[in-house]
Amino acid sequence: MKNNYLCKKISGDIEINGDLNKEIWASANEATLLETVSGKEPKQRTTFKALWNEKFLYVGFACEDNYINATLTSYNDPIYNEDVVEVFIDENNDKKSYTEIEVSPLNTVLHYLIHNNLAGEIACFARIDKIVKSAVLINNLSKTWCVEIQIPFSEFVLAKNHPPLPGDEWGVNFYRIEKSEDGSEEYSAFCPTGLINFHKPECFGKLVFAE
Repeated sequence: MKNNYLCKKISGDIEINGDLNKEIWASANEATLLETVSGKEPKQRTTFKALWNEKFLYVGFACEDNYINATLTSYNDPIYNEDVVEVFIDENNDKKSYTEIEVSPLNTVLHYLIHNNLAGEIACFARIDKIVKSAVLINNLSKTWCVEIQIPFSEFVLAKNHPPLPGDEWGVNFYRIEKSEDGSEEYSAFCPTGLINFHKPECFGKLVFAE
């Protein structure tokens, strides 16, 4: 199931501190992730929002979580083996090259460039430069954690326009991996992939840049 997300433009920058209750986020559209195989509501709810300005794409996730599974703390650690939220972005819509950015509840970041031949072969290239800024807030009372991510548009070298123009559409998907205390796992997506595999660019939706 492919979905479009209307990403609204803002005039200023967002202070990245993990707080999604800031006034600037009130104007953003909120979307909910679905269980990626069935497309049904997952056990642990995840929502996201996105905004943009001339310099950055901003993404915020809010995750219900009754048990946080996170131990890795180094840049580009394999945090996909623990709790994590993920953004995949295909700025030129070729469905074979895209950016993968992940953030864990410990604010550990993974940043890859992906080449995918759509035949089961994937090459992952870890980005050396730490250009993504993020912050996490964990609320133990409400059993939630929230993430703010700031991605510079300079990262998207294959985009038609730098920065994007209103009306531009990029391929995108938003994901979450949730590892429970009992060992069970839950995989959620904005555009469900039909199987436990997020590297399905043919399932990407569209990030639509709006004024």
